[in-house]
Amino acid sequence: MVTAQRLLLACLFACLPAFLDAADKESANAEEAEVFNPARSRGEVGENERIKFGQDQAEAHMRELEGRMFKLSELLREAQPEDADRLLLGLRKAKEQLIADQMSSTSELLASLKLDRASNEQKEIIEKLEELKRLLLTSDISLQIKLEQLRNLLNAKQQLEQLIRKETTQHETTERVDDEKATKEEFDALETAEHRNERSGEDLEQALRQLGQLAAPAAGSVNGATQDMSAAGSALGQMNSGDASTEQSEALEKLNRAAAQIAEAERDLKAELEALVRQQVMENVVEMIAQQMQVREITEKLSPRVADRQRQAILSIRHLADAEDRILALAEESIDLCVLTEFSLAFPPALEAVADIMELVSENLQDARVDETVIADERQIESDLKDLLDALKQASRPQLGNQNNAAGLGLRGNANKLLGELKMVRWMQKSLHGQTMTADRLLAEQKIDANQQRKRTEPLSGRQSEIRDLTEQIQLEYSQQNQ
Repeated sequence: MVTAQRLLLACLFACLPAFLDAADKESANAEEAEVFNPARSRGEVGENERIKFGQDQAEAHMRELEGRMFKLSELLREAQPEDADRLLLGLRKAKEQLIADQMSSTSELLASLKLDRASNEQKEIIEKLEELKRLLLTSDISLQIKLEQLRNLLNAKQQLEQLIRKETTQHETTERVDDEKATKEEFDALETAEHRNERSGEDLEQALRQLGQLAAPAAGSVNGATQDMSAAGSALGQMNSGDASTEQSEALEKLNRAAAQIAEAERDLKAELEALVRQQVMENVVEMIAQQMQVREITEKLSPRVADRQRQAILSIRHLADAEDRILALAEESIDLCVLTEFSLAFPPALEAVADIMELVSENLQDARVDETVIADERQIESDLKDLLDALKQASRPQLGNQNNAAGLGLRGNANKLLGELKMVRWMQKSLHGQTMTADRLLAEQKIDANQQRKRTEPLSGRQSEIRDLTEQIQLEYSQQNQ
């Protein structure tokens, strides 16, 4: 029997190759024309039309893929619920990122011969498709589903906070109303605003119910609040501010109760996700190290040929910028995961510092500017990623039980986690110093110009204060809670 995953693979790989090949070839053709033959001949327009046709086919394949994912998820719902969830998650991701729509706009760019912009759009689409492929084929779909739950829960939390602010304002305004002096128009405006809050509450309740048992208590509280808002709206329609104010007060009490319930659900879900996300981030860093080593080795190999301005070597180096961008995308994904789950305070800014160097390397590779400075930057990225990986490993070691709390680590109670955070902070300070010294040395040796020095030093300007603030955050987070 063919498994759902094999069906998915067949479906996915039937739709992607045409676009991926066309995008890569057109990107290469556009880059080659820009560097070696800026003036396009009339014959190239026909080639552009052929690529546009391939782009249109890719869009059709993508829309077909979306339809297949939905139909297949319905067929698998009872027999293989996990694969059904995987497909629906992939479909939501494709819709959210507007992949098919971006393909359509790229086709229009090709039709109007705006090849540079079309090439950039194609690269973005390829990255989104690769991300979608990883999501659909990941072995741990439960992690992705839980991450999606957390994102939706945080969105619901924001909606609730906005609703509480609006209902608080509505309550304060109602309390100031004098029934005998207020006009019908004033009450009508208040009634309209109250029913608008009620509809927002109903939308929020629906969003919470889609999260299942995780947010069921909060959904119940919001439901009670919307009923109170409805009653308040009716009282305002009868020009009775006293009863309306009472109902609004009860609605706010239930909304605040829902906020506490969402906060509890958020804490529980983050605690459940922490180990899984930490492991995923560590795997991402390992993959980044491997890919960066490959980029550096190819750079070293091609560097002499680029110096001789050999055409094929220059094209190959420029394509390495895409590989560097993929490493950067992995870094950004890891940062987003950490920020979402808050498993580390120090890791996001630490990896952002490495990402700054990745961006410099990518720009240099794109410009086919390859020398010992670029290779040194690539080596620095490798070294920095290895240091961060060591710190993550330190933080992931099991805690030492009650001994840690006795050491005064407060509610966190994990010495290894604290050591990992401090290790990253120490690395950030060391890296900041090293990058500053490197920029000064390269400028003094006239290996970079003033513009390149600015690109290197601008990201560093706020890093020192960031490190100081981060150190204070860690101290507060891990300090004895009962001081």
